Amino acid sequence: MVERMLRWNRFTDTGEQERLRHRYVFAIINEPREIERIKQRIIEQLGPADDFTHISYTPLHRTNGLCCMVFSVASEKARIEHPERIYDNLEQFRRDRNLRDITERNLLRYLERLVS
Repeated sequence: MVERMLRWNRFTDTGEQERLRHRYVFAIINEPREIERIKQRIIEQLGPADDFTHISYTPLHRTNGLCCMVFSVASEKARIEHPERIYDNLEQFRRDRNLRDITERNLLRYLERLVS
C-alpha cells in the first residue's frame, strides 16, 4: 500500500555570485488538494524562493486518488528550519539523496521505488 509522504533533497551552488544558491527538490505523495497546501507551506518556509520548476505530476493507480508531484525551487535558506509547519508527520518527511532535479522521464525509476 502506498503511503502519504514527502521526500526532499538539497543541492548547493558554491558560486559566489549566486543569490539563491540552494536548490531544493520535493516529491509529495498525497491527495491533490493536500499537495497544493503542502507546496504552499514549503514555499513559505523557504522564502524568499524563486525559480519554481514543475517536474512531474502523476496520479498513482490503485491508491484511492493519491498523486505524486515533484518540483524544485531555489532559495537562499540552507536548511528547513520548521519542518513541522510543512508536514505534520515527520516520520514521512525525510531527506532522500536519490531525489534529483531531472526530467520526468528519468524520474520514473525513482517514483517506482518510492511507491513500492
